[in-house]
Amino acid sequence: MRKNLKAITALAPAKPVKFLRTLFSKKTLSSLIDQLYDPNQSDELKAFSAAFGIFIGIIPVWGLQTIIAVFLAISLKLNKSLVVICSQVSFPPIFPLVIFLSYKTGKLWMNPPGDAGSHVKQYIFGSITLAVVAGLATGLLMLGWLKFYRALKQYRIAARLKKAI
Repeated sequence: MRKNLKAITALAPAKPVKFLRTLFSKKTLSSLIDQLYDPNQSDELKAFSAAFGIFIGIIPVWGLQTIIAVFLAISLKLNKSLVVICSQVSFPPIFPLVIFLSYKTGKLWMNPPGDAGSHVKQYIFGSITLAVVAGLATGLLMLGWLKFYRALKQYRIAARLKKAI
């Protein structure tokens, strides 16, 4: 029994290390980058994917954001990488800021709160409002950036062809 316990404890650290090596291998990272820069997807789809990820990351469904993001990205045929990356907007260092901004945004919809229930309502209304506004802003900024990047890329290609001739 003691030998089995030693064997298990000796092998236990290898599993997380192997998982992290696989997660951050060149093959995994290159497939992630290929999904991000997939030329078969339109700029609008990529912008919507980023906006949707931000929206899911801000709405108050703690602990379920990534699961919901992956499920809906697959269901709606969005760019899964962008949705999951953008849904991580509420990671621990930023989470207090998201809660604060959600609560402050909720003041737009609520009268001065009196009891604890009205504070929760203010936060929920504010987080949904903040999620919609942040999602729209992200989508528009991402679409503008992608269109600019595509135009710049075409300009560079045209300049190279002109230079070659």
